[in-house]
Amino acid sequence: MNTERGNRACRQGMGTQCQRHRPCCPYPLRRTSPVTVPGAGKGRAAAQQPLTAPDERNIRPGILGSRAICPQTSRRTHHSRIETMNVLVLLAGIADPKWPLPASLAATTLDTQRATYPLLSPFDEAALELALKLRDADASVQIRALVAASSAQDPLMRHVASFRLDQVCAFDTARWPAWNSAALASALSSWAQKLTPAPDLLLMGREFGDQDDGSLPSTLAQALAWPLSTLVLEATAESGSSVRLLRQQGAVQERVRKDLPAVAAVTNHARNRLRHPLLKNVMAAKKMVFELTDLPDGPPPPALRWAGTALASAPARTTACRMLDGDAAAQARALATLLLTSGETA
Repeated sequence: MNTERGNRACRQGMGTQCQRHRPCCPYPLRRTSPVTVPGAGKGRAAAQQPLTAPDERNIRPGILGSRAICPQTSRRTHHSRIETMNVLVLLAGIADPKWPLPASLAATTLDTQRATYPLLSPFDEAALELALKLRDADASVQIRALVAASSAQDPLMRHVASFRLDQVCAFDTARWPAWNSAALASALSSWAQKLTPAPDLLLMGREFGDQDDGSLPSTLAQALAWPLSTLVLEATAESGSSVRLLRQQGAVQERVRKDLPAVAAVTNHARNRLRHPLLKNVMAAKKMVFELTDLPDGPPPPALRWAGTALASAPARTTACRMLDGDAAAQARALATLLLTSGETA
């Protein structure tokens, strides 16, 4: 009975907030003030006006119909006096680690594995969750996502669209691989600077997919000439054109304030674990039609010139090696004695 009542409140926008379903429905809901109907009899509870429809942000135009995501601009209307923050989230899927790798490891087989079993990395999930939390705090926040997809039918785009973002676009990873961070950062910066409205905050994982070594966030921030914060755990919008970030700094955590626009490389943490989308939004995302976005060619990267080759000499050994003799038990005792007498123990 309580579960059904909570589900009905979650669907109809009843109550000040859906506490039972808060992990799956984090948007604050609104209750109108009760209005007494004139002429109500004495001794009876005064009739109340029916509750109004949920907030405008809970219903998106065309959410139940098929539509092309990338060519459209956001159709969300805003009535707030606060300046709207535009958040751009860059996402790159990885190959689901629960599936075994193919027998022959090559670039083509790994790309096929990623296209067949796509999954958001923990860093991508954390970046998307921070964007959703910014929208929870301010309903006027607009979220645009750019996904590194293998094709226009990549299941990862439907998963991202199930979180009811304002816009979901994708670019072809075959044309722009993540291992070439210089070329990809140049193309992404040229694309981001042409967006309307311009993004204020760019969120992305500390590593961009399986092929990135963590160099894309810094390379992209340099191409955009925006300040960069790494290992970000939380993001909070402040009055004016600034954002307060909580980041991991070694063994401690620090809070920094960044002027917008800015780039934040997000790391995973228990506090920014990605929520589960609502089932109705998952079903609506299955009907959406996606298209691949052509990233503009940025300035060409500097050309590399072959200088030559030389045979590297083996480094000189400064520590004497000792071979352990005897059976396994004797070798274990000799190794334990060596570790105990060498100074530092595990």
